[in-house]
Amino acid sequence: MGLFGFGNYDKPGPGVSKDEPPKAAPIRFFEIFARKFSKLVQLNLIFILPTIVAFILMIAIYMAPTHYMVIIANVFEVDAWASFVVPLPLILLAPFTAGLAFVTRNFAREEHAFVWSDFWDAVKGNWKYFLLNGAICYLVFTMLTFAVLYYYGMSSSGWIYYIPLWLCVVVAVVFLFAQYYLPIMFVTFDLKFSHAYKNAMIFTVAGFGRNLLVTVILCLMLFAFLNIPLLNITLLVYVLLLLFLVFSFVSYLVSFAVYPVIDRYMIQAAKRMENSEVDKPSTTVEEEFPGLFSQPSEDDEDEDKYVYVNGRLIKKSDMKDGHQD
Repeated sequence: MGLFGFGNYDKPGPGVSKDEPPKAAPIRFFEIFARKFSKLVQLNLIFILPTIVAFILMIAIYMAPTHYMVIIANVFEVDAWASFVVPLPLILLAPFTAGLAFVTRNFAREEHAFVWSDFWDAVKGNWKYFLLNGAICYLVFTMLTFAVLYYYGMSSSGWIYYIPLWLCVVVAVVFLFAQYYLPIMFVTFDLKFSHAYKNAMIFTVAGFGRNLLVTVILCLMLFAFLNIPLLNITLLVYVLLLLFLVFSFVSYLVSFAVYPVIDRYMIQAAKRMENSEVDKPSTTVEEEFPGLFSQPSEDDEDEDKYVYVNGRLIKKSDMKDGHQD
Protein backbone atom coordinates (compact mmCIF):
# COMPACT_ATOMS: atom_id res chain seq x y z
CA MET A 1 0.00 0.00 0.00
CA GLY A 2 2.92 2.34 0.67
CA LEU A 3 3.72 2.34 -3.05
CA PHE A 4 0.57 4.34 -3.82
CA GLY A 5 0.84 6.73 -0.93
CA PHE A 6 -1.46 5.12 1.63
CA GLY A 7 1.28 3.95 3.97
CA ASN A 8 2.67 5.56 7.11
CA TYR A 9 3.94 9.03 6.17
CA ASP A 10 5.13 9.76 9.71
CA LYS A 11 7.87 7.14 9.64
CA PRO A 12 10.97 8.29 7.74
CA GLY A 13 13.15 5.71 6.05
CA PRO A 14 16.67 4.75 7.12
CA GLY A 15 19.25 7.46 6.78
CA VAL A 16 22.81 7.39 5.53
CA SER A 17 25.64 7.20 8.05
CA LYS A 18 27.75 10.36 8.22
CA ASP A 19 30.87 8.22 8.66
CA GLU A 20 30.25 6.24 5.48
CA PRO A 21 32.94 7.09 2.88
CA PRO A 22 31.63 8.88 -0.22
CA LYS A 23 30.99 6.72 -3.24
CA ALA A 24 31.38 7.52 -6.91
CA ALA A 25 28.50 9.55 -8.32
CA PRO A 26 27.22 6.83 -10.72
CA ILE A 27 27.14 4.31 -7.87
CA ARG A 28 25.26 6.70 -5.60
CA PHE A 29 22.86 7.55 -8.43
CA PHE A 30 21.76 3.96 -8.89
CA GLU A 31 21.80 3.17 -5.17
CA ILE A 32 19.47 6.07 -4.43
CA PHE A 33 17.35 5.16 -7.44
CA ALA A 34 16.98 1.60 -6.15
CA ARG A 35 16.16 2.73 -2.61
CA LYS A 36 13.68 5.37 -3.75
CA PHE A 37 12.18 3.47 -6.68
CA SER A 38 8.76 2.98 -5.06
CA LYS A 39 8.67 6.64 -4.03
CA LEU A 40 9.62 7.73 -7.55
CA VAL A 41 6.73 5.64 -8.86
CA GLN A 42 4.43 7.26 -6.33
CA LEU A 43 5.74 10.72 -7.28
CA ASN A 44 5.15 10.02 -10.96
CA LEU A 45 1.59 8.87 -10.28
CA ILE A 46 0.89 12.12 -8.45
CA PHE A 47 2.34 14.24 -11.25
CA ILE A 48 0.49 12.29 -13.91
CA LEU A 49 -2.85 13.61 -12.60
CA PRO A 50 -2.35 17.25 -13.67
CA THR A 51 -0.50 15.98 -16.75
CA ILE A 52 -3.62 14.11 -17.89
CA VAL A 53 -5.71 17.24 -17.36
CA ALA A 54 -3.27 19.31 -19.43
CA PHE A 55 -3.28 16.63 -22.14
CA ILE A 56 -7.08 16.66 -22.30
CA LEU A 57 -7.07 20.44 -22.64
CA MET A 58 -4.52 20.19 -25.46
CA ILE A 59 -6.70 17.69 -27.30
CA ALA A 60 -9.74 19.94 -26.88
CA ILE A 61 -7.84 22.92 -28.29
CA TYR A 62 -6.51 20.82 -31.17
CA MET A 63 -10.05 19.73 -32.09
CA ALA A 64 -11.12 23.35 -32.53
CA PRO A 65 -11.89 24.16 -36.19
CA THR A 66 -9.58 27.17 -36.27
CA HIS A 67 -6.38 25.67 -37.62
CA TYR A 68 -4.42 27.93 -39.91
CA MET A 69 -1.19 27.47 -41.78
CA VAL A 70 1.75 29.87 -41.72
CA ILE A 71 4.46 29.92 -44.38
CA ILE A 72 7.87 30.82 -42.98
CA ALA A 73 10.61 32.08 -45.33
CA ASN A 74 8.63 30.68 -48.26
CA VAL A 75 9.93 27.23 -47.30
CA PHE A 76 8.18 25.85 -44.22
CA GLU A 77 4.42 25.48 -43.97
CA VAL A 78 3.54 25.26 -40.28
CA ASP A 79 0.22 24.60 -38.59
CA ALA A 80 0.45 27.56 -36.22
CA TRP A 81 -2.57 26.46 -34.19
CA ALA A 82 -1.22 22.97 -33.54
CA SER A 83 2.36 24.13 -32.98
CA PHE A 84 1.87 27.21 -30.82
CA VAL A 85 -1.68 27.31 -29.43
CA VAL A 86 -2.20 23.66 -28.52
CA PRO A 87 0.83 23.64 -26.11
CA LEU A 88 -0.60 26.52 -24.04
CA PRO A 89 -2.01 24.21 -21.28
CA LEU A 90 1.56 23.14 -20.55
CA ILE A 91 2.00 26.54 -18.87
CA LEU A 92 -0.64 25.47 -16.33
CA LEU A 93 1.30 22.26 -15.75
CA ALA A 94 4.47 24.17 -14.81
CA PRO A 95 3.56 24.81 -11.12
CA PHE A 96 3.28 21.07 -10.51
CA THR A 97 6.91 20.60 -11.48
CA ALA A 98 7.68 22.34 -8.18
CA GLY A 99 6.57 19.15 -6.43
CA LEU A 100 8.82 17.06 -8.64
CA ALA A 101 11.79 19.34 -8.04
CA PHE A 102 11.37 19.47 -4.26
CA VAL A 103 11.01 15.73 -3.72
CA THR A 104 13.75 14.68 -6.15
CA ARG A 105 16.07 17.35 -4.77
CA ASN A 106 15.68 15.74 -1.34
CA PHE A 107 16.39 12.34 -2.86
CA ALA A 108 19.48 13.71 -4.63
CA ARG A 109 20.94 15.00 -1.38
CA GLU A 110 19.86 11.79 0.39
CA GLU A 111 17.27 13.40 2.62
CA HIS A 112 13.85 12.06 3.46
CA ALA A 113 10.72 13.35 1.73
CA PHE A 114 7.06 12.73 2.49
CA VAL A 115 6.11 12.38 -1.16
CA TRP A 116 2.43 13.29 -1.07
CA SER A 117 2.54 16.15 1.44
CA ASP A 118 5.88 17.58 0.30
CA PHE A 119 4.74 17.52 -3.33
CA TRP A 120 1.64 19.60 -2.68
CA ASP A 121 3.34 21.89 -0.15
CA ALA A 122 5.99 22.69 -2.77
CA VAL A 123 3.31 23.40 -5.36
CA LYS A 124 1.39 25.71 -3.01
CA GLY A 125 4.51 27.51 -1.88
CA ASN A 126 6.13 28.06 -5.29
CA TRP A 127 3.38 28.09 -7.92
CA LYS A 128 3.80 31.76 -8.83
CA TYR A 129 7.46 31.47 -9.82
CA PHE A 130 6.88 28.20 -11.67
CA LEU A 131 3.85 29.57 -13.51
CA LEU A 132 5.79 32.67 -14.56
CA ASN A 133 8.71 30.50 -15.67
CA GLY A 134 6.31 28.29 -17.64
CA ALA A 135 5.02 31.33 -19.49
CA ILE A 136 8.60 32.46 -20.23
CA CYS A 137 9.48 28.98 -21.52
CA TYR A 138 6.46 29.08 -23.83
CA LEU A 139 7.37 32.51 -25.21
CA VAL A 140 11.03 31.57 -25.72
CA PHE A 141 10.01 28.31 -27.42
CA THR A 142 7.65 30.16 -29.76
CA MET A 143 10.11 32.89 -30.71
CA LEU A 144 13.07 30.55 -31.17
CA THR A 145 11.04 28.12 -33.28
CA PHE A 146 9.97 30.89 -35.64
CA ALA A 147 13.49 32.32 -35.74
CA VAL A 148 15.25 29.01 -36.40
CA LEU A 149 12.82 28.05 -39.17
CA TYR A 150 13.06 31.50 -40.74
CA TYR A 151 16.86 31.75 -40.73
CA TYR A 152 17.25 28.15 -41.85
CA GLY A 153 14.85 28.74 -44.71
CA MET A 154 16.66 31.93 -45.68
CA SER A 155 20.11 30.32 -45.47
CA SER A 156 19.74 29.15 -49.07
CA SER A 157 19.79 32.84 -50.05
CA GLY A 158 23.15 33.53 -48.43
CA TRP A 159 25.57 32.31 -45.80
CA ILE A 160 24.99 35.43 -43.70
CA TYR A 161 21.77 33.89 -42.35
CA TYR A 162 23.76 31.12 -40.69
CA ILE A 163 25.05 33.65 -38.14
CA PRO A 164 21.66 34.44 -36.56
CA LEU A 165 20.66 30.78 -37.02
CA TRP A 166 23.52 29.50 -34.89
CA LEU A 167 23.03 32.37 -32.47
CA CYS A 168 19.47 31.14 -31.94
CA VAL A 169 20.77 27.61 -31.39
CA VAL A 170 23.23 28.86 -28.76
CA VAL A 171 20.46 30.83 -27.02
CA ALA A 172 18.27 27.72 -27.02
CA VAL A 173 21.03 25.59 -25.48
CA VAL A 174 21.83 28.19 -22.81
CA PHE A 175 18.15 28.57 -21.96
CA LEU A 176 17.75 24.77 -21.74
CA PHE A 177 20.74 24.49 -19.41
CA ALA A 178 19.30 27.25 -17.21
CA GLN A 179 16.06 25.29 -16.85
CA TYR A 180 17.97 22.48 -15.17
CA TYR A 181 18.78 24.78 -12.24
CA LEU A 182 15.78 27.07 -11.87
CA PRO A 183 13.31 24.55 -10.34
CA ILE A 184 15.78 23.54 -7.62
CA MET A 185 16.66 27.15 -6.85
CA PHE A 186 12.98 28.12 -6.67
CA VAL A 187 12.24 25.42 -4.07
CA THR A 188 15.50 25.79 -2.14
CA PHE A 189 16.26 29.51 -1.86
CA ASP A 190 14.41 32.66 -1.01
CA LEU A 191 15.49 34.56 -4.11
CA LYS A 192 13.98 37.15 -6.39
CA PHE A 193 12.89 35.71 -9.72
CA SER A 194 15.43 37.77 -11.65
CA HIS A 195 18.22 36.78 -9.25
CA ALA A 196 17.39 33.09 -9.74
CA TYR A 197 17.59 33.55 -13.53
CA LYS A 198 20.92 35.36 -13.19
CA ASN A 199 22.34 32.50 -11.13
CA ALA A 200 20.97 29.92 -13.57
CA MET A 201 22.75 31.65 -16.43
CA ILE A 202 25.99 31.56 -14.46
CA PHE A 203 25.50 27.85 -13.82
CA THR A 204 25.17 27.17 -17.54
CA VAL A 205 28.93 27.84 -17.59
CA ALA A 206 29.91 26.65 -14.10
CA GLY A 207 28.22 23.30 -14.64
CA PHE A 208 28.73 23.00 -18.38
CA GLY A 209 30.03 19.42 -18.28
CA ARG A 210 27.10 18.22 -16.17
CA ASN A 211 24.64 20.17 -18.30
CA LEU A 212 25.97 18.60 -21.47
CA LEU A 213 25.92 15.11 -19.95
CA VAL A 214 22.31 15.47 -18.80
CA THR A 215 21.28 16.76 -22.23
CA VAL A 216 22.96 13.85 -24.00
CA ILE A 217 21.31 11.33 -21.67
CA LEU A 218 17.89 12.92 -22.11
CA CYS A 219 18.30 12.95 -25.90
CA LEU A 220 19.28 9.27 -25.90
CA MET A 221 16.31 8.46 -23.69
CA LEU A 222 13.97 10.33 -26.01
CA PHE A 223 15.45 8.61 -29.07
CA ALA A 224 15.05 5.20 -27.45
CA PHE A 225 11.57 6.02 -26.25
CA LEU A 226 10.37 7.07 -29.70
CA ASN A 227 12.32 4.86 -32.08
CA ILE A 228 13.31 1.54 -30.57
CA PRO A 229 10.61 -1.07 -31.26
CA LEU A 230 9.66 -3.23 -28.30
CA LEU A 231 8.12 -6.31 -29.95
CA ASN A 232 4.35 -6.11 -30.04
CA ILE A 233 3.88 -4.36 -26.72
CA THR A 234 5.41 -1.02 -27.66
CA LEU A 235 2.34 1.09 -26.89
CA LEU A 236 1.74 -0.69 -23.59
CA VAL A 237 5.35 -0.20 -22.51
CA TYR A 238 5.25 3.49 -23.44
CA VAL A 239 2.05 4.02 -21.47
CA LEU A 240 3.39 2.19 -18.43
CA LEU A 241 6.64 4.15 -18.47
CA LEU A 242 4.79 7.47 -18.75
CA LEU A 243 2.37 6.47 -16.04
CA PHE A 244 4.84 5.12 -13.50
CA LEU A 245 8.34 6.50 -14.03
CA VAL A 246 9.31 8.88 -16.85
CA PHE A 247 8.59 12.27 -15.26
CA SER A 248 9.94 11.48 -11.81
CA PHE A 249 13.04 9.79 -13.24
CA VAL A 250 13.88 12.78 -15.46
CA SER A 251 13.44 15.11 -12.51
CA TYR A 252 15.62 12.86 -10.33
CA LEU A 253 18.31 12.67 -13.03
CA VAL A 254 18.45 16.46 -13.40
CA SER A 255 18.38 17.06 -9.65
CA PHE A 256 21.15 14.56 -8.98
CA ALA A 257 23.34 16.01 -11.73
CA VAL A 258 23.00 19.74 -11.03
CA TYR A 259 22.46 19.90 -7.27
CA PRO A 260 26.22 19.59 -6.48
CA VAL A 261 26.83 22.74 -8.53
CA ILE A 262 24.14 24.64 -6.62
CA ASP A 263 25.44 23.26 -3.34
CA ARG A 264 29.00 24.36 -4.09
CA TYR A 265 28.32 27.87 -5.30
CA MET A 266 25.27 28.82 -3.24
CA ILE A 267 24.69 26.66 -0.17
CA GLN A 268 28.33 26.26 0.82
CA ALA A 269 28.91 29.93 0.00
CA ALA A 270 26.03 30.88 2.31
CA LYS A 271 27.49 28.72 5.07
CA ARG A 272 30.87 30.41 4.68
CA MET A 273 29.15 33.78 4.93
CA GLU A 274 27.34 32.68 8.07
CA ASN A 275 30.33 31.10 9.78
CA SER A 276 33.40 33.33 9.55
CA GLU A 277 35.48 30.76 11.42
CA VAL A 278 35.48 28.37 8.45
CA ASP A 279 38.59 28.77 6.30
CA LYS A 280 37.81 30.25 2.93
CA PRO A 281 39.12 28.55 -0.24
CA SER A 282 41.95 30.13 -2.17
CA THR A 283 39.43 31.19 -4.83
CA THR A 284 36.11 32.25 -3.35
CA VAL A 285 32.82 31.97 -5.15
CA GLU A 286 32.57 35.76 -5.15
CA GLU A 287 35.89 35.96 -7.02
CA GLU A 288 35.03 33.17 -9.43
CA PHE A 289 31.45 34.30 -10.12
CA PRO A 290 30.96 37.94 -9.08
CA GLY A 291 27.41 38.83 -8.10
CA LEU A 292 26.21 35.32 -7.32
CA PHE A 293 25.58 36.47 -3.76
CA SER A 294 25.32 40.13 -2.88
CA GLN A 295 27.26 40.92 0.26
CA PRO A 296 25.25 42.42 3.13
CA SER A 297 26.26 45.72 4.65
CA GLU A 298 27.88 45.83 8.07
CA ASP A 299 24.68 47.10 9.67
CA ASP A 300 22.68 44.21 8.26
CA GLU A 301 25.29 41.48 8.72
CA ASP A 302 23.42 39.69 11.49
CA GLU A 303 20.07 40.16 9.83
CA ASP A 304 21.13 38.68 6.47
CA LYS A 305 22.54 35.36 7.62
CA TYR A 306 20.93 32.38 5.95
CA VAL A 307 19.13 29.59 7.78
CA TYR A 308 17.16 26.54 6.63
CA VAL A 309 13.41 26.53 7.21
CA ASN A 310 11.29 23.71 5.78
CA GLY A 311 13.94 22.79 3.24
CA ARG A 312 14.49 26.36 2.06
CA LEU A 313 17.44 28.67 2.63
CA ILE A 314 16.12 32.06 3.74
CA LYS A 315 17.43 35.17 5.47
CA LYS A 316 16.91 35.68 9.19
CA SER A 317 15.66 39.17 8.45
CA ASP A 318 12.85 37.71 6.35
CA MET A 319 11.86 35.47 9.27
CA LYS A 320 11.69 38.45 11.59
CA ASP A 321 9.54 40.30 9.08
CA GLY A 322 7.06 37.45 9.20
CA HIS A 323 8.00 35.98 5.82
CA GLN A 324 6.86 32.37 5.59
CA ASP A 325 7.19 29.96 2.66
